[in-house]
Amino acid sequence: MIDIKDKKYCCGCHACANVCPKHCIDMNADEQGFLYPNVDTKKCIDCGLCEKVCPIINQSNPSKPIKVYAAKNTDEEILKQSSSGGIFTLLAEKIINDGGIVFGAKFDAEWNVVHSWTDTIDGISDFRGSKYVQSTIGNTYSQAKEFLEQGRYVLFSGTPCQIAGLKKFLRKEYDKLITVEVVCHGVPSPKIWNEYLNSLQIIDIGTISHKDKRTGWRSYSFSIRDKDGKLIYTEKASENKYLSAFIRNLTLRPSCFSCPSK
Repeated sequence: MIDIKDKKYCCGCHACANVCPKHCIDMNADEQGFLYPNVDTKKCIDCGLCEKVCPIINQSNPSKPIKVYAAKNTDEEILKQSSSGGIFTLLAEKIINDGGIVFGAKFDAEWNVVHSWTDTIDGISDFRGSKYVQSTIGNTYSQAKEFLEQGRYVLFSGTPCQIAGLKKFLRKEYDKLITVEVVCHGVPSPKIWNEYLNSLQIIDIGTISHKDKRTGWRSYSFSIRDKDGKLIYTEKASENKYLSAFIRNLTLRPSCFSCPSK
């Protein structure tokens, strides 16, 4: 069974929890707010699947890119709403127009960052833009597998360790699976994110942008708008306490300092 003796050896990808045939693995938050697997030993049948799908125990061999391209979305509005070049939106639109499913990270009703899926063009907007918080994968690996088994295209975006966890969980290649890995600096604590957001004491939140480019691509800002789209809080990233701590590696998950998926 999965047994985390040192927290740097768990990236919190949820692969073990998704694969467990007895559903005896829960992901519980530690004192820093990061999720780790907890096994109910009374239900565990020692099948070993949780260890077989762990991307840290079973690291892939290093590889080099086949080809490298630089690109950006030519739609100026999409470009403004995106954190970088807006290519994710183009890929997602293609998959959905072909009858597929798109998985990504979004804010839930309480402004936690969670992984979810959509099969509509309108739903893509929830996944657009960087969220500098570790997202909760939940059971999205299992959901992605169900769609793939139905013969549908699946685009799954996430951090490198989340994509590694998905591929280990699936345990075979799927022709209709397309994965998109973000270039990852590391994942901050959801607990610190919640404490920071609560400290702002803003009630009427409509949207949150961790990388608002209204002040420029390099000197971007943290911004909050109300439900009518009015800007109600903004601060340059260089002056924002939450983003400054993130950039200085003060709030990252322990596994990020020895990332096995980079």
